[in-house]
Amino acid sequence: MDFAKIYRACKRTQVLGKSVKAVEACLKRESAAYIKAEEAAVFAFCQIQGYRVTTLDGTAFFPRNLSALPKNSGLTWMREAFSSADIVVPPYYMTGFLSKHAVEIKNATTKEEKIKLGDNMLEAMYPLDGLAQLIDGVWSARKTFDQFHSQLVESSKAYCLGLYSVAIVGLLPCIEGIVRRLGVASGISVDQDVSIKTLAKVFKKLQQKEISMMMDGYDWYPPNEITIGLLDHFHERVQMFESISTYLNAKLYLRTDSAPEYLTLNRHGIAHGFFQGYATPANYLRLINLLSALSFSAVMVEGKGSLMHPGSTPASDALTASLLKCAGIKHFIH
Repeated sequence: MDFAKIYRACKRTQVLGKSVKAVEACLKRESAAYIKAEEAAVFAFCQIQGYRVTTLDGTAFFPRNLSALPKNSGLTWMREAFSSADIVVPPYYMTGFLSKHAVEIKNATTKEEKIKLGDNMLEAMYPLDGLAQLIDGVWSARKTFDQFHSQLVESSKAYCLGLYSVAIVGLLPCIEGIVRRLGVASGISVDQDVSIKTLAKVFKKLQQKEISMMMDGYDWYPPNEITIGLLDHFHERVQMFESISTYLNAKLYLRTDSAPEYLTLNRHGIAHGFFQGYATPANYLRLINLLSALSFSAVMVEGKGSLMHPGSTPASDALTASLLKCAGIKHFIH
């Protein structure tokens, strides 16, 4: 059966918004040999209502009315607020905590104010014990992170010693390498390519995977209508992947000649010595927060891992003690 042709006929005759009997009548008019038509729904952080049409050739999903779906729910407004402070939507934190800070950032009237409020939030989110719990409790359990564990530890110690430029430069190859490993694990041939065009494909692949999981059990659905763009209005995991991709494209990997004057945390600008002023505690924590979001992505790719806020482990307690010692002697080296 040509599902696309039958779906277009159902849309043209406006039966999808009526009832399953109206859909059946359309199928008969089109001489479509079907076994069963029934009401159905797929879940994507909200229900997409429609119809399951079963034939000898397979099963199709005909959505009832996609225009009725939410337009700006889930993480949409928070993502925009955090983006204005150059921050990826943080995982592992409750909505109430994030909403409070997102509202403050959104209501700030200047870029400088937004950045400062973002700085304050990051400093509250990532105390030294919290940093250790991520590095030696959450990230150490991710296959895509394991190659970079020692470098993440070294970078965190440099941060605690107040060596912020060393700490930030130490994280950049970890971020790039982890994104590449996510790509390989997702079936993307990234080889040695480090262009943002290639790295961005990783998150498009993860977003498309969300659609595939959502439509599991169906052989056909309207692919030009049930899209990443549609899901980005309300699907929180799709929105999270978009937050990461947007930050990489518009901030960290932005061409230096296109960067706004305030932006100093930029991979090319730092690596080629173009930018100064990037070595701040808050900028380090921006990258830590990005790594935390990449850890969230790794759970989706690897198929295991908790999305809850991390707790302490013996290994993280040992790292916390080490970081506190580094922080204690910081004033001796400055």
